Amino acid sequence: MRSGFIGTACPMADPATPYPAIPIRIVPEPAQDASATPETTAGKRDADDTFYDSWDRFLAIQPKRAKTGSRMARMVEAEKQAVDGTPGDGLQVRERAAKSWQEAAEECKGKVKAIVEECKRLNRKYVDYQFDLEAGPYPLQDLRGVYPQAIMRSDGSVEPPPWVKRVEDIFDKPQFYVDGATPTDVHQGSSGDCWFLAALMAISAKKDLVEKLCVARDELVGVYGFVFYRDGEWVYEVIDDKLYLKVGDDDDLAIVRDWDRENKKGRYIDYDDDKLTAQLQRGGEALYFSHCKSSETWLPLIEKAYAKAHGDYAAVEGGYASEGIEDLTGGVGVVLNPEDIMDKDRFWREQLSQVNENFLFGGGSKRKDSKGVVGGHAYTVLRTFEEGDLRLLQLRNPWGRTEWEGDWSDGSKLWTPEMMIKLGHTFGDDGVFWMSYKDFLKHFPRINRKGPVVFVLSQPDDRYFRGLEGRFEYSLHFRVYKEGRENDHWIVRSLHNSGADARSTRSVSAEIEDLDPGKYIVLIKVTGTRYASALTQQEIILACAVARKEKLLDVGRRLDYALTKGDKRGMEKAVKVQAKVDERLVERQGLKRARMSKREELKRSRLRKKRIDDDIAGKRKAVAAARKVKADEKKQQSNRGDNRCASAAVDEDTAPKNQAVSAVPATTSEESTPNAEPAESSEPKANDVTPPSEPEATPSATDTQPDSLPADDTKTDTEAATKKLSELALDDKQDTASEDPPVSPLDTSSDDDDASDSPPPPEELVDDDFEWDSDIDNPVDSDDDEPDPKNEIFAEDPWNAVCVLGLRVYSLDSMAKVTVVKGENGS
Repeated sequence: MRSGFIGTACPMADPATPYPAIPIRIVPEPAQDASATPETTAGKRDADDTFYDSWDRFLAIQPKRAKTGSRMARMVEAEKQAVDGTPGDGLQVRERAAKSWQEAAEECKGKVKAIVEECKRLNRKYVDYQFDLEAGPYPLQDLRGVYPQAIMRSDGSVEPPPWVKRVEDIFDKPQFYVDGATPTDVHQGSSGDCWFLAALMAISAKKDLVEKLCVARDELVGVYGFVFYRDGEWVYEVIDDKLYLKVGDDDDLAIVRDWDRENKKGRYIDYDDDKLTAQLQRGGEALYFSHCKSSETWLPLIEKAYAKAHGDYAAVEGGYASEGIEDLTGGVGVVLNPEDIMDKDRFWREQLSQVNENFLFGGGSKRKDSKGVVGGHAYTVLRTFEEGDLRLLQLRNPWGRTEWEGDWSDGSKLWTPEMMIKLGHTFGDDGVFWMSYKDFLKHFPRINRKGPVVFVLSQPDDRYFRGLEGRFEYSLHFRVYKEGRENDHWIVRSLHNSGADARSTRSVSAEIEDLDPGKYIVLIKVTGTRYASALTQQEIILACAVARKEKLLDVGRRLDYALTKGDKRGMEKAVKVQAKVDERLVERQGLKRARMSKREELKRSRLRKKRIDDDIAGKRKAVAAARKVKADEKKQQSNRGDNRCASAAVDEDTAPKNQAVSAVPATTSEESTPNAEPAESSEPKANDVTPPSEPEATPSATDTQPDSLPADDTKTDTEAATKKLSELALDDKQDTASEDPPVSPLDTSSDDDDASDSPPPPEELVDDDFEWDSDIDNPVDSDDDEPDPKNEIFAEDPWNAVCVLGLRVYSLDSMAKVTVVKGENGS
């Protein structure tokens, strides 16, 4: 992640001894692995939230005036020039917050003055066409078309404000202030901005803070200019005096007596429609949103200007009083959990008892209602009281009603006439009540405080560009170290400014009361969360480019203004360049891997071929050796046969004539002398097919046996020869596939030439005939240590997110100087 930094110095008091310059080194810490929600939408989406590609294409179809003619567009261009003129990746501002407010106030006054002069010349009231309540639903809806929850009905239908009128048509004698702004003036309407109203009540206790908000106005023309604090600087908004009403001119009204809610029946009473409508459209009670019970107009107009600054009324629903105090004062609020306060007596003495003097306090209630305290609601601490062991706080509900029902509530037995006089308290359901310090800590788990903050780390407030926030959410944290500190421990760690949930924060801060001169290191931690089911910025722009292009233009400019501070456009360009470099690198690595794989495959192919060739050569040697042995045996047998024939010829004259036996040597003689012509036999044909006897039964020249053979031995030799012949015939048929020539069943060498003992032909060997060799037979690209990309969560959906950060430094000394020092890694 890349970061843009904004440094701001704010004078708060004049100490006796000015601090010297405080150089600060920013060292970003690598972000943790983000947890992401499961992918719930079908199809694959882009993984990143690159804004400017789609945004620039959208602006290309807009008129030229729409791109450069608005104040927001001019602010964006000014910010771009400031970023270009600042070294580094973001905008580094070294100025006083008071100066920033002065510049915004002067510019706002100049614009209001020009509007007043124009309207008086034309004899017409001012109409704010950028936030015209009568032009359509855009002032109520956000970019996604969502209305404020306050105007949504239980059946899902929407009931927006029915009518719009100007201030002079609502109040008989409208006045911006009546004896200044007070907390009791604030009454919440049909909007979920209790947190903002609680902040208004807190600052209304200090008159100078409220007067800094409205810097220019002209009630006759109907134009008002306000300044608010946003993302480290003051900005202004100019509005007209049109406000939403609860009752419209065309509404069907009825006055009913004895109304039955269940059956929706009652007795209708005759009345004058015009008079009733005029009566319901007059005074503060007629306003749809917040109002004062008197004829004061400061509250609904500030609320309208704040909603315009964020784009619509839907954007200001839900929040923390500490955020509202920041936006209204330029200070920094911190959310404290009472359970985390170590010394609660010290907290009372040093902080809470100084409410409206050195601190502003608010309280956030628990989720559920409890003893009159509205659940999930924001309250304001107005003042405190201490007497002996008794510690009380006065709070106010921005509704202007619904109060605490426990000890020291209205009607409690603890009240005495002396205490009511001493505290100036009166009973009544006006939203103001007292409660003990103990009960306050019990029923308000979030205490909002504004104090002397030194370091503040923030990110752009996405409330200003709802709908274009994308699918990434970041929570912030940092530690402050002093360079050269002996134990190398941090001095202070940040606290959440917006709530107990770290994921709901837009800024974190750290307070240091006694800051010595020197160099300090701010170690930043950004934790990102990716919501896979959320729409990317590109998808939102594509969806709204036609149907809601004007709203998209307004919201997109505010996002552009926020991102310009961190130079996200430059970051996206750098990301693209780096992506191309990485793509070329991956391509080169792929070619290199392919070349190495081919080389390895050729090497393994040669090894496999050599393995086959070596085995074939070995088998051929074995076959040749076996054949040589057989040839030798055959030669020896042939020699023995010749010797037998010679011996038989010598004994022929003395041996008796035996037909059965004489047939064998005759055949043997023919087999042994193939070149001799066969003699004509006068014996019967049956004797021609008589099988020979076993070679071992043939007498050799050295055998000592009688000249004549018995008849039984001849019969035995014949049967054995016949059996052997049948076996040889079967073996010859089974071995027909062999490349060796068939052997004659009368060949005496066939007894030792058994096919099952012969080795397989060497020419038929393949890789499968060998045992598996991992060094040769494994696939070239196989690597057990390399993870399968299909099993990784973000293999096809990588992160490409940019987080813009701002660092503000507050100092009690108006002479203090703050310098941002780049880290060694260029960050």
